[in-house]
Amino acid sequence: MLALIAADRLPGQPAPDPLLVSGPARNGLAETATLVLTDGAGQIHGAVHVALRSHDHAGLIGWLHAQENFEAVAVLIAAARARLGPVRMLYGGTGPTQPPEVATHALPGIAEHHHAATTRALRAAGFTPATSRLYLHHPLTPTPAQSHFPLAEVRPLTDPPGVQLTLLETDGSPLATAVLHSSDDGHWLLRYLAVRAGYRHRGIGSNLLAQCLQIAHLRGATSLIAHTDEDDHASARLLTHAGFAAVDTLTIHHRRP
Repeated sequence: MLALIAADRLPGQPAPDPLLVSGPARNGLAETATLVLTDGAGQIHGAVHVALRSHDHAGLIGWLHAQENFEAVAVLIAAARARLGPVRMLYGGTGPTQPPEVATHALPGIAEHHHAATTRALRAAGFTPATSRLYLHHPLTPTPAQSHFPLAEVRPLTDPPGVQLTLLETDGSPLATAVLHSSDDGHWLLRYLAVRAGYRHRGIGSNLLAQCLQIAHLRGATSLIAHTDEDDHASARLLTHAGFAAVDTLTIHHRRP
């Protein structure tokens, strides 16, 4: 099953962790289950992970993989709907059910272009787009250029592993902060980058982002991925100017009962 999930990876995504299937569910989710599609010989052709959200009884299709076989995806969607039962709302592509510290690199949403058959099957089953995010990727070879002074303060993170970078004002107050999550196979995630209000449009974010690329490279990363709201054009410009390439749009779908 992990090989099936791995085949759907986007550039920069690390290999899937077994916890995606067997790990504990985050707070607020119940009745999680993985449904598997097999043939007569027992060979796996697809899998879908579902859960029920406690506070509003919404049904979640977390992830769905079937080698982009439209018919197989349609069967899995039907099985997921049957398993979740008469819920108030269904969501498709909400991501892993594990806590963020377990699945640090797993981002919600179905890739519209790379997983076009899955997207078509969801639409055919009555799902429509709810929210979308832009997924970006930056290979860290050759070595990223050095950033300009001042240098950020770097603090290691352990749960989940990674680093936090902070640019400080002369009085010691933070100007900008970024958080990077690391992985053993060299694919890192830029989880967060923000500049304090009143200090934007001064090159501070570009400076900190350049340092993120440099720090990740020096600590063994071979690529860095990032994501931003689809309509956040300022963040997208910042990332693309730093060398990130837009890979796809990750969309969460919903379906009313």
